[in-house]
Amino acid sequence: MGVIDKIFAVPAFLMGVLLLILGAIGLFVGCKAHFTLPPVLGVVPAIVGWGILRSVYLAWKRPGGA
Repeated sequence: MGVIDKIFAVPAFLMGVLLLILGAIGLFVGCKAHFTLPPVLGVVPAIVGWGILRSVYLAWKRPGGA
């Protein structure tokens, strides 16, 4: 990853952390943030957050650029 990619990856990673926390809480009590999900579907933000975190982590660790 180049410098520009890393600059944009940091906010994406932070957003992923936020979504992961929101989804973990949402699993049990639901969530509401400009959208409302019932308790069971409240885990959806966690799934999206995990996808963001995993993508950024793998891209950051990959040697060289692609």
